[in-house]
Amino acid sequence: MQVLRVLPEARSAHFERSRQAPDRVTIYVSRYRDLDPSSMWPGTRQVSLASAWLWAFRRRWDVVQLPEPLWLRALPLTLSVGLAVRMSDLVFRRKTWIGTYAMENNDSSALLRGIPGGAHGVVFGIVRMLCGLIFDRVALASAAANDCYLKLQLLPKEASTALFQDLPQECRAESAQKVRRVTFMGALEPRKGVPDLLAAWTKSGLGGDGWELALAGAGPLANDVTRAAATDPSVTALGMIDRGEMHELMASSSVVVLPSRRDGRWREQIGLPIVEGLAHGCHVVATPDTGLSEWLRGHGHNVLPDQFTVAELATALCDATQNPLEPGAVRAALPPLDCRVRAENWMREAASA
Repeated sequence: MQVLRVLPEARSAHFERSRQAPDRVTIYVSRYRDLDPSSMWPGTRQVSLASAWLWAFRRRWDVVQLPEPLWLRALPLTLSVGLAVRMSDLVFRRKTWIGTYAMENNDSSALLRGIPGGAHGVVFGIVRMLCGLIFDRVALASAAANDCYLKLQLLPKEASTALFQDLPQECRAESAQKVRRVTFMGALEPRKGVPDLLAAWTKSGLGGDGWELALAGAGPLANDVTRAAATDPSVTALGMIDRGEMHELMASSSVVVLPSRRDGRWREQIGLPIVEGLAHGCHVVATPDTGLSEWLRGHGHNVLPDQFTVAELATALCDATQNPLEPGAVRAALPPLDCRVRAENWMREAASA
């Protein structure tokens, strides 16, 4: 079996949360800042948008994994590669199974913000046609993603769908001792809740109780984080860290916080720091925007209210630090196999049947 995975933007998690196999090829157009080249598999290639369709057309693939159709910035890539595969099937009289892992959990008004109202129907008409023409299997990353695609009528009638909760398996690479640390990891920008977090940390008084707030990442608010660390010894500005440092940080942190706020077309879909925190046995503080919100609530983590205030975030941080979940209990609630691997296996089943 030959499998092609197409990524608009590659990051280390795409490889860490999957399984290397000799029959799989990954191509990507650009890369996230957190991509560690050592995490990439042999045979992975960076390609241009213009040449990506050639990879799909020229070779015989049994399964092709494309970006989700509601990743609108990636739509030119998804469309060109998907149509190239279907054209190749017609020319060579064969069947290629095309699947996608769908995470989008926003509503149509937010997704199409900035697009003239008269064009909304045209845009969704194109996306619906794309889904029906291209996709055979749609793996949904959360119940919220399932609701989003159902409401927008983007699940092809002829395609198979399956719901997967985007949960990791536990990380067994280390067994560091947990310390009194709350960790934020991600882009240092307003939509990730960085200003709220810095204000809530001061309000919480946790620094005076011996807790540390560590912030890892880069972005437009990096100077704000640096200034906060200079005036408050309980705040640590780590800047960009590599994958090995990320695992060490998460393994020793007790709490992971991701207080994201919706911004324009953007809404937190899952939140990679949440996933990585869970894999390392951390107690999570998150907003209800994440597709894992119901799972987090049901397993004792802290989920903030909609439109939360700084005071509510400070209260949640205090609660999480005073009543943290046992790391072993966090890990025990995770599936034995990463849900992304399960979804990939499910996509391959059609070709091997």
